Amino acid sequence: MQAEKHLFSTKPILGKFLRNKAVERLFASKSREAAVALAQAVEKAHPEAEVILQRLLNLRYEREPVMHSAMWNYWKSQRFEELLKRTEASESFQSNLMQALETMPQNDWGSGLLFALWSQLDRDDIAAIIETQSRHAPVLEMDALFGLVRGKPERYLHLEDPDYAIFEKAWLAASGAQRQRISLTLLNSQQPRLIAAYDHAVRDEHDPQLVIEALKLCGDHDALFDRLQGLAFNAVLEVIAFWAESGGHPKASAKAAIVEQAVALYRDVAEQLPKSRPSTPPGTQEIFAFWTKRYQSDESIRKDLSSPDPFRRAGALYCGAQRDFIPRSQIREIAIHGTWPEKLVVQYLFNASDESACNEHVAWLRPQDNVVAGILSMRLPGTLEESSRLADQLQGVSAENYQHKLLQLLTLLQGYFLRGLITVDSSDDATESNAVETEEVTDVEW
Repeated sequence: MQAEKHLFSTKPILGKFLRNKAVERLFASKSREAAVALAQAVEKAHPEAEVILQRLLNLRYEREPVMHSAMWNYWKSQRFEELLKRTEASESFQSNLMQALETMPQNDWGSGLLFALWSQLDRDDIAAIIETQSRHAPVLEMDALFGLVRGKPERYLHLEDPDYAIFEKAWLAASGAQRQRISLTLLNSQQPRLIAAYDHAVRDEHDPQLVIEALKLCGDHDALFDRLQGLAFNAVLEVIAFWAESGGHPKASAKAAIVEQAVALYRDVAEQLPKSRPSTPPGTQEIFAFWTKRYQSDESIRKDLSSPDPFRRAGALYCGAQRDFIPRSQIREIAIHGTWPEKLVVQYLFNASDESACNEHVAWLRPQDNVVAGILSMRLPGTLEESSRLADQLQGVSAENYQHKLLQLLTLLQGYFLRGLITVDSSDDATESNAVETEEVTDVEW
């Protein structure tokens, strides 16, 4: 193109004239090549770059569709780097940019470009344009991501997503900050389908406690029951306590029967606990809830585990340990050498052994006995061998003791979750290494 030849002319006296002439010819051509050449001229710090950018931002699709689309496609291919650098440095350019975005064509291309820019910047002013103009992304995953991040779950819930693939792709596309906001949307929505999508699609990355709290809020007791599998038993007890207090129960008859028995056993346990065992001080649950809300991403946990603030480290430890994010060796090290807020967390979650008690300035009250600690730390469903071992340790202890009740509660739930996973064979010659004699496991209902 002849005009490009003089676009960067440096000839004495005539240089500026030739450059301006070249710019005018490029704009007058209204071609795709001209738009790209002008956008690149801005990138290369053309002497009149600001004037060129101003004119480019004033292009409108309805007047110059070819140049307009070519220019924005080029900027998109460059992740809008030069455009954003210059507009962020100038209020007038920023205003021109927003006007250009507001006049984007109401078609898939125009909406797709807006969503791409929002996804990259996560800016409220761009999101406001999308919402005000009732735009939808041409790609379902992007539309779902926008709704989930912006607290408008209906954008996702209106989509057909039987295998949760759309939710999963949206989650993968989200930044760490956006994932935290998706988690808040989940909590606030109280929508069972959204919770199920999160639980299924996010898999190992999600916060189990977040799912539990969301299921409590939406009242999906059947899904809440299913979610017990994989939880540490102390967390299971919190759910059973919720059922005992709320009176809720699953709709499925088999699950409802188990919950009814579990609640009865839980109440027996609560009545038999030693009177000297105080409840957590006022505000404890609020602290845990605050930490759960703050540390919703692995990134935030990883960052604050090394924070100079011991309370931030304690919060990150509380949430990270429940996601199996922190190695057990590190937790053991914290139990011995950590600050007292961190040790409080370890004691609460794991009933850790107090190897450094002689040097402590905090007295750990009511340490758990080994049997109770073993029950509380077991992840449901656990194994029958573990239950049998714990039962052996209770030989000689009254069957009415709360320890027996706790074990009975554990085996009640094991009986439900392990069925279908166990093969009962009448043969005396077991071939499996983990085979168990059923008469040795008397606490489980078959």
